[in-house]
Amino acid sequence: MSIHHKAVTASLILGLTVTITSSHGEDGSIGQNINRAYEPASMLLDVNLQQDALNLFLSISPEAANTITTLPPDALARSLQEFTPLVTLPDDAQCRQTQKQFLVEPVDSPDLKGELLAAQLSEINGYLEYKCQHPENLSHLSFLAFEAIPDLKHTSVWLVSDNWQSKQRLSQKQQEVQLQPVKSDFLPDFFNN
Repeated sequence: MSIHHKAVTASLILGLTVTITSSHGEDGSIGQNINRAYEPASMLLDVNLQQDALNLFLSISPEAANTITTLPPDALARSLQEFTPLVTLPDDAQCRQTQKQFLVEPVDSPDLKGELLAAQLSEINGYLEYKCQHPENLSHLSFLAFEAIPDLKHTSVWLVSDNWQSKQRLSQKQQEVQLQPVKSDFLPDFFNN
């Protein structure tokens, strides 16, 4: 092997070593700089329907909060707290709201440096609770956060009830969460034909 080939081979090995080493973090883990994907302009909504209690848990990540509003997290939480109603329910279910609370909580991150950065990395969590006299009539709820936050593009919903679970996606055009399975005539027709 000529001196030129040895130099090229050594350069390639050195280049690969530098590339592999630089991809490891200080603790030796690979991919230190890869961030978890998030959906901008989105909020999470967990709905729990157990017997006569309907509980809603909202979460807005710092990235989403920065995308959907220019308000600081404290002001956005106050705005959501004051917006009434945030949810509408069928009248015949006879539900009353028993709790409503929005909190601003700092995101646990070892990379926080300073109070300004900590304020920018705060998530908003909300909790609403309803007691219903006729929960069997809770067919759906209308989620009005799109009116409270006009730049909100969608909400990912996870529903858990006594009878079923579902994932749903809400948008400016589709603001209803189905609280009961939609009955389909497909199976009876399928088996009768």
